[in-house]
Amino acid sequence: MKSTNNMSSSLTQWLGVALIIALGVVNVLLFRQNLLLRKQLRAGKSVQTFRGGEQVEPINGIDLQGQPYAINFTKSGRQHLLLFFSPSCPYCLQQAPAWRDLLDKVDTNRFDVVGVVSDKNERLAVAKHVDELGYFRTKIPLPIVFLKDDALARLKLLATPTTLLVSDAGVVEHEWVGKWNETSSDEVTAAVK
Repeated sequence: MKSTNNMSSSLTQWLGVALIIALGVVNVLLFRQNLLLRKQLRAGKSVQTFRGGEQVEPINGIDLQGQPYAINFTKSGRQHLLLFFSPSCPYCLQQAPAWRDLLDKVDTNRFDVVGVVSDKNERLAVAKHVDELGYFRTKIPLPIVFLKDDALARLKLLATPTTLLVSDAGVVEHEWVGKWNETSSDEVTAAVK
């Protein structure tokens, strides 16, 4: 019996070590990908971003309450602003004051604004993040939609934070990847006037 316990304990230790190694490898790969994306953003390059004039198709996701949420870019007669973020993104925290300001100033007769997150994020963590950043206390409380990877890929939403402006005809007018600088802030202000 003691031999069986020792073998079971040894197997458990090896599985634990293998799991730690696997997690370490995944962390290194994610860190490498993050550095590559940052390098591309600093160089002014962005892989798989929209060029103005591209058409986008409607997408479906799940809202914070777990209900289906459809974003149909051509049905409402309004332009759409998609704010793509992640609760773990430090740049999204830095972007929050600008987005709150946008939510307080945007004309709801002309624009629908939607917060977009990956469905890999926990619903409670996202709700807490959004509440702490004040997105529910703005003139337009920000609706949050969780999208699967294929929907994010169709919208070419890869890096957070990203602000995507889509016309009422479903055509991409502009995409701002990363935290807004003075130029992008001025561009967004002009685009939503």
